[in-house]
Amino acid sequence: MHIPVRDLWWLAVGGASYGARYARLRWRAIAATRRSFEDPTGELLRLQALYGYNAHSLVSITPGARLWSSPSIDGAIIYSEFGHVWLAVGDPLTDDEDLCELARQFVNAARKKRRIAAFVPATARFACEAVKSGLSAVKVGAAPYFDLQAWSPRGDRAKKMRSGINQAHRAGVSVEIVDTADEGIRDETATLCKSWLKTRRAAASFGWLFILDPFQHAEHKRFFAARDGCGRLVGFLAASPIPARDGWYLEDILRLPNAPPGIADLLVVEALTKLTVEGAKIATLGTSPLAKDGDEVVTASDYPLSERMIYMTASRLGRFYNFEGLRRFKSKFVPSWWESEYVLVPHGATVPPRVTYAIIRAILPGGIAQLITRQIARTLQVR
Repeated sequence: MHIPVRDLWWLAVGGASYGARYARLRWRAIAATRRSFEDPTGELLRLQALYGYNAHSLVSITPGARLWSSPSIDGAIIYSEFGHVWLAVGDPLTDDEDLCELARQFVNAARKKRRIAAFVPATARFACEAVKSGLSAVKVGAAPYFDLQAWSPRGDRAKKMRSGINQAHRAGVSVEIVDTADEGIRDETATLCKSWLKTRRAAASFGWLFILDPFQHAEHKRFFAARDGCGRLVGFLAASPIPARDGWYLEDILRLPNAPPGIADLLVVEALTKLTVEGAKIATLGTSPLAKDGDEVVTASDYPLSERMIYMTASRLGRFYNFEGLRRFKSKFVPSWWESEYVLVPHGATVPPRVTYAIIRAILPGGIAQLITRQIARTLQVR
């Protein structure tokens, strides 16, 4: 198996478990290609360009991603298998009229294989229709959205954002658009990412939805670099397109640990401003897991126990991953609105525990036990 040189540092930073997962994904991709003689990436990118509505649609097209499709529908579902659960990333990539039918066929295909199908994080749009078609919803978070043509944060609500921007400006930091992701900027970003990852409160290398790879599908993305007065790269932002909404997902926002304060604030505001000038309609900072913001547009009362269990588990993990801090950071940019996001599952009493476990496995490939072990190891190293 050939591993591109540019990917080697991801393995070094992520540790043994991340490296093993990466290797499995690479082997799975190679095996799938040998079986079908066709890499699904090209087809998934085509469908994403046509139907990508969920902010995670592009970032979910990773090495080894599984594609499920129906011969009668122009569309596909990207998913991974965790135990007995087929966990689909977000919404199906298809036309609005075929959204629920493709999801229904996917659920039935999983059932025939004695598997349980689930979608996460599903948008409110998809959840509204899916619930009518027989799926159940459990809210798992919310995402902030910006109406770029009207967004103009002012007053007390935006004072923290303005304070951060002013601090960055006083330190001589400026933001530039990266038109070409050449080897120079990739090397600089690799160094920045390694420093950033070492300081994260989360002790695990998050997987599946949260793998850090800003240059994946670089030809479709937009990049913004923050540099200090000496030209040193002190911050970086990658944005993925949301074609069906004429918008962008600001997916990766990185800064050097010892950089001047306000770098992230400046990057976000400059990116939103520049995307607005280019004619984009909306933008999002992506999912805030377990955030309770957003309208309750879907009745999510089928599994109250499971919903409580998800939130309780997350509260216990707060020591290792700062969910509330992430929500506060996104809130200070004064989003135009928040959209609730859901996990969608078929009706059935045995479904929620398995799906909950699959979600935890998706976010933490090594499970909670490994998360705690790695946190202890980090603490001992610091001492």
